[in-house]
Amino acid sequence: MPCSNSKAERKKYRCEEPRYAHDRVPDLFMNPQTFFEHLKENPRPVVVDFWAPWCGPCRAVKPNLEKLAQEYAGRVDLWKINADESQELLRQLWVYGIPTLIGYSKDEEKVRYVGAKSQSQLKSLFEALSNGTVPTSDGLSAWDRLIRLLAGSFIAGVGWTSHYNWLLLMIGGLLIFSAVHDRCPIWKAITTQFKKVMAK
Repeated sequence: MPCSNSKAERKKYRCEEPRYAHDRVPDLFMNPQTFFEHLKENPRPVVVDFWAPWCGPCRAVKPNLEKLAQEYAGRVDLWKINADESQELLRQLWVYGIPTLIGYSKDEEKVRYVGAKSQSQLKSLFEALSNGTVPTSDGLSAWDRLIRLLAGSFIAGVGWTSHYNWLLLMIGGLLIFSAVHDRCPIWKAITTQFKKVMAK
């Protein structure tokens, strides 16, 4: 992990000492250029945790992440990046919600989790990265998919019966798409290509 070994690394990557005795992983402050440079130099897979001090779900997953960082020390690195202090990096990586965990292996994004995840989901992320396999994202739960499908259908139906209210039809269509986008091969191909273009 950057900043863990020497004062020179701490100064180079603008790391902060742990603020409290129970903090095991220092916060990193990186601009996009520094982030991508260090990602290329790092020999191990990396889990990047975008968090903020005011974020309740971020605080909830913090102990599990730090425990896993210790358990997988030397095999997978954990980088904690304060979202409030790294806005430019968040924009470049298309991070719109926190907590967001991004798993990298060999300088390439392998998986992205948004929101608080369970201990077992986090462990499977670290385990997959340490083994060199591609972690699978659980995506939406069946309940979340059902709610989005029903809400989208209802809004689109209201739009249809309201003399073709195009705004409601579009909102309903977007909600329906949000329920199934992660299973759409065309969407995956487009977003993968877009990420490659944006990373250059």
